[in-house]
Amino acid sequence: MAPAPTHPLDTKGHPIILVGLMGCGKTTVGKALSKRTGMPLLDTDAIIEEQVGKSIPNIFRDHGEAHFRAMDTALLRYLLEQRLSPAPIISTGGGIVVRPENRDILRKLGFTVWLNVSIGALLNRTASSVNRPLLQTGDRRAILTRLLNERRDFYRDAAHCRLDTSRMDVNTVAVHICHKAEHFFGALPHEHADE
Repeated sequence: MAPAPTHPLDTKGHPIILVGLMGCGKTTVGKALSKRTGMPLLDTDAIIEEQVGKSIPNIFRDHGEAHFRAMDTALLRYLLEQRLSPAPIISTGGGIVVRPENRDILRKLGFTVWLNVSIGALLNRTASSVNRPLLQTGDRRAILTRLLNERRDFYRDAAHCRLDTSRMDVNTVAVHICHKAEHFFGALPHEHADE
């Protein structure tokens, strides 16, 4: 039997969504948030991999990035329409914010948090990763810097909250998100939760 959550949240039926560059800690923080709040964890990349029956690198290789981003959009639309119960924590892929439609859906879907991390921290966290197709060729520092420069405004547009987590441990990040989520969901009018 799972232990009782230490920080249950009334999200009024809306998820908490984590966005940020690959390696920023979305999955790790998502697991900590799930444990702390009792909310289930969904990982958009894992859902797409399961639906397609291929890994993300193989989807990129076989179908291209544009096809994968279209799958991101379809999944976000589904999540917005279905209003899953109980509301989950959603860990997203790093590029989910590239499409303008996705940024709009992310803001409507729930409380979206941008986990912002320094390039140095990202390099350390992704050093041994083989499951990140955009990091498989070339200078990883240059690639991460380019991606951050390209996506910074997209993350800002999609998120209700930005957390600089380079020097925070995962539990501290989870606590900060819980407090910010309480404030966000507490300010929502009740009729918004029923849309």
